[in-house]
Amino acid sequence: MKVLYVEDNPLDADLVRRGLARGMPAAVLELATSVARGIERLKLEPGYEVVVADLALPDGSGMDLLNWVREQRLPLAFVVLTGSGDQGAAVAALKAGADDYLVKDGDYLERLPRTLEVALNRSRAELAHRSRPIRVLYAEHHRFDIDLTRRHLQHGAPHLRIRNVATADEVLANLPAAPGLPCDYDVVLLDFLLPGMNALDITKVLREERRLDLPIVMVTGQGSEEIAAQALRLGVSDYLVKHDGYLHELPLVLDKVFREAELVRERAALRQTSARLQEVLATSPSVNYTMELRDGAWRLTWVSDNLPRLAGHEVAAALQPGWWASCLHPAEQALARSLPVDLRAGTQRVREYRFLRGDGETMWLRDEGRLVRDGEGAPQRIVGVWSDISEQRAATECLRLNAAVIESTHDGVLITDLEGRIVSVNRAFTVVTGYERDEVIGRNPRFLQSGRHDRAHYQAMWAALTQTGYWQGELWNRRRNGELYPEWLTLNAVRNEAGELSHYVGVFTDISKLKQTEARLEYLAHHDPLTDLPNRLLVLSRLEHALEVAQRRGKRVAVMFLDLDRFKTVNDSLGHSVGDELLCEVAGRLRRRLREEDTLGRLGGDEFMVLLEQVEAPGDAAIVAQNLIEGLAEPFSLSSGHEVFIHVSVGISLYPDDGWEFMELVRNADAAMYRAKSQGRNTYGFYTEDLTRYASQRLDLETRLRRALAQEEFVVFYQPVLSVADGRLLGAEALVRWQPAGEAMISPVEFIPIAEETGLILPLGEWVLREACRQAQAWISAGLAFGSMAVNLSAAQFKRQDVGSMLREVLEETGLPAGRLELEITESNLMDQGERAAAMLDRLKELGLRLAIDDFGTGYSSLAYLKRFAIDKLKIDRSFVKDLADDRNDLAIAAAVVAMARALEISVQAEGVETASQLALLATLGCGAYQGYLCSPPVPAAEFEARFLRHR
Repeated sequence: MKVLYVEDNPLDADLVRRGLARGMPAAVLELATSVARGIERLKLEPGYEVVVADLALPDGSGMDLLNWVREQRLPLAFVVLTGSGDQGAAVAALKAGADDYLVKDGDYLERLPRTLEVALNRSRAELAHRSRPIRVLYAEHHRFDIDLTRRHLQHGAPHLRIRNVATADEVLANLPAAPGLPCDYDVVLLDFLLPGMNALDITKVLREERRLDLPIVMVTGQGSEEIAAQALRLGVSDYLVKHDGYLHELPLVLDKVFREAELVRERAALRQTSARLQEVLATSPSVNYTMELRDGAWRLTWVSDNLPRLAGHEVAAALQPGWWASCLHPAEQALARSLPVDLRAGTQRVREYRFLRGDGETMWLRDEGRLVRDGEGAPQRIVGVWSDISEQRAATECLRLNAAVIESTHDGVLITDLEGRIVSVNRAFTVVTGYERDEVIGRNPRFLQSGRHDRAHYQAMWAALTQTGYWQGELWNRRRNGELYPEWLTLNAVRNEAGELSHYVGVFTDISKLKQTEARLEYLAHHDPLTDLPNRLLVLSRLEHALEVAQRRGKRVAVMFLDLDRFKTVNDSLGHSVGDELLCEVAGRLRRRLREEDTLGRLGGDEFMVLLEQVEAPGDAAIVAQNLIEGLAEPFSLSSGHEVFIHVSVGISLYPDDGWEFMELVRNADAAMYRAKSQGRNTYGFYTEDLTRYASQRLDLETRLRRALAQEEFVVFYQPVLSVADGRLLGAEALVRWQPAGEAMISPVEFIPIAEETGLILPLGEWVLREACRQAQAWISAGLAFGSMAVNLSAAQFKRQDVGSMLREVLEETGLPAGRLELEITESNLMDQGERAAAMLDRLKELGLRLAIDDFGTGYSSLAYLKRFAIDKLKIDRSFVKDLADDRNDLAIAAAVVAMARALEISVQAEGVETASQLALLATLGCGAYQGYLCSPPVPAAEFEARFLRHR
């Protein structure tokens, strides 16, 4: 700082020099001893920033130097030094334009450096302020006062631009009629006495009528306290009396009222801005706050009023110590400890963390804070903003998840710009195509083209994408290794928020395996998966086609229906895996016995079909059938170690002899096959007309059988079981009979096989069992002794029903003691069940039932199985009893059965006893019981009761 000190007293000058050297060593102080010398230095040596002048100088006053400095408009700060008794003069100097003053008293030398700094700052501010001119409307009608004022202001305050008017009307004409209208003046300077009205009246019009806030200064030579008070009440901004030197005060007064008016306007604008700021803060999506460091901890000192709306917390609560840390999510507690460290590291910090709302819900905050330091660099306060970024975080997480899904999906994804250049691909793209990401970015996807599609195909694809924004379809492309592959491609046009097209996205799936699977499924749809032979659908399709060709050429077609004999026994005894292997071996042998043009197919289970085209004569089909039968004559050695013999029964139908439609020929071949089975199996047979009638009758009987069950046309007959030794009644066997309304009774021989084939034996057998048990319990309740009730259990019931549960339910329902019920199971049924038979019989025995093997002796398995079965009785089949007296073999078999049963402690009962000689021989053999027409045929319950229970 360069300072000019104007002082004629050497002692005072030396004191100021020393004081300034101590308090402001960087200052440069130069001395002038008079006003003239001071002016000379200021003219010759530019660069001074501050002038310090004493008021009493040899050639004048410091005020003269001040006036000269202001007239020259020098950019200097001016400080007046005065004695202790001249404070009034100092105040006058301030009014004349001095920037500061200092009284030579006390510690003024210590205060001098600070005074110079303040004066320099004030001068610079004043200079900046005076750079903007102030427009003054000056109302005065005396020419002398007007000229004197103009000249003084031009020299001392050139920033004041004066326009003179002479009357009150001119004043009012040059000012707005209402607030808010444009105004050409910043200050109004009124002489008290004007033509037309005085300054007070003008002020009243401007303030009360026009409501203008323009600053008004009144000047008068006839001032009084009453006029001054009245002027201030009416709204005059300041009042100046025309005393000696008043013109020196006038610039300061005009500046003062102008600044005060500006300050008032600024305060009004500040209030308006503050109100608007409050509105902005109230609707802002962010919370503003300040923190200060108090007692070593950061505490909130202010929070904007929108905190309750955005975070659910009250402002008063937020200003309490520890509130911010207490509302942090538990996982964010380390944030409170890290905040001071973050602040020491820099002045700016941005953190995102979880915060607890007032209702306890979690929100995400973005905290942007700026550290404000004091003059010494120490942290003073934090000014910051909290923004709720919960939605942004959720959106970001959603985008992250979407990106993760795209990257982890097995579908290839590529994104292109509008020029068709690839901008992004996912990992699946590289896996499917073999191209790495860096190899494809920026390229057009046409390098993937396979060459299978023509240009029109791609043009149609892009036309659809352009018109609808979407295309989907199958496309063949080429991998990096040159391999072609099919893909299912979906193309979508992507638009930005403005609805403008921005990208294209393709999502594709490699459907190579799907194509292979489809081909395999297509094959399996027409072929048997076990034997790889054509299945029913393909065989029938070929048959239909063969019939069309044969019809045009006049040729025969043979349809052969093959069914393996007793295959079920092998399947049940050795297991399904062995059965499946046997079917494959059978298919292989049959295929090798046929020509290439012949069709061999598997219809299901153990049924096969052969289609022979261009058959010349029925004998040709017979030769093929015999050849197939002979092909299975040799035993099959299976991987399980078993050696199995299997035979086949063949039915043959011919086109056009046995039918014109393919389904008709199939049905007829099936009927012929059943005829072959009935004739002893392991043979073939042709379809004849009587088989059609038989099949029709069989179908009619099945229909009537179903109706009979619904209409309760079945009845139970009872045949007595007697002791061979003394003829006493041992029990009864329940036998079902079918009695259609108004028709003859139908024999069980006719309907039982059909019931077993159709599954109707299950409800029928359960009904017979329930009816027999009910009747038996009724006889017991009536005190009639009849022994035990025997009921036949069919093979279908044994295999397809939970017999144990059914029996338990029937016994509980009817109340019949389990020991009074005897179940008859055929020997062939037991043998078919294999290993399951023993376990099943044990479960039945646990119920307390009696078990009998029916038709014993007709089976085909070893009698050693008997020792494994929990059997109570053996029933000798009627075929052995019929010729007992004439056939030594039948007698020997019956004797062996009785002897074996006696050794196993099993009772024996003979069936079909019709003569006394048969009964006598059975007695000789030691047979315990019998039944047959010798005693009685099966009879209704009432007749049985009358003949054998009440009169015996």
